Amino acid sequence: MRGQHKAKVEAMALDLALLRSVQHFAEAFKAKNVPLHVLVCNAAAFALPWTLTKDGLETTFQVNHLGHFYLVQLLQDVLCRSAPARVIVVSSESHRFTDINDSLGKLDFSRLSPSKNDYWAMLAYNRSKLCNVLFSNELHRRLSPRGVTSNAVHPGNMMYSNIHRSWWVYTLLFTLARPFTKSMNVGLNDSDLELRRERTDVACGRHVQWPAVSLILKN
Repeated sequence: MRGQHKAKVEAMALDLALLRSVQHFAEAFKAKNVPLHVLVCNAAAFALPWTLTKDGLETTFQVNHLGHFYLVQLLQDVLCRSAPARVIVVSSESHRFTDINDSLGKLDFSRLSPSKNDYWAMLAYNRSKLCNVLFSNELHRRLSPRGVTSNAVHPGNMMYSNIHRSWWVYTLLFTLARPFTKSMNVGLNDSDLELRRERTDVACGRHVQWPAVSLILKN
């Protein structure tokens, strides 16, 4: 945005922990009748205690995955009309350390939104990131013939943020790691590499790792 002196920036409220809010956001955006060339699904929650949203779903799952999934579905027609367009789903390498299938290899829905007794914050986060990758891959398969590509992106070294605020153990770990994280300016400059990639037919429909990319995660 720094080089776009005539660019207009507008903020719109969206609560991923409330599906009605996602719906209202999509309706408000469509009412503006503007194209949508890039949609970045970037928000996330981490290390939360077990809670349910007003929609009755485990919070980490809804905020990290389902809210984004619902938003993309609601804006799918706008993306297709705006083609060429792309969706960027910010995931994590932690998606490799979990599974969402049962012993028979079938999807276990109880793992997506677990009960309090079956909940572990880190595992819930990993599963939500796996859902991000699977969703991005399937989205690309379905929409790429219509000019909409999708990538799941691992941001590489994460810059310091307050995503750890829900548990003192993670706060301590993040504080110790802070000297090795990137500054805000470096992170903002790096994080748009995927946005500025000129060719949309290269490295699409997969999980991309950007070692140089940093990310500010917001709940």
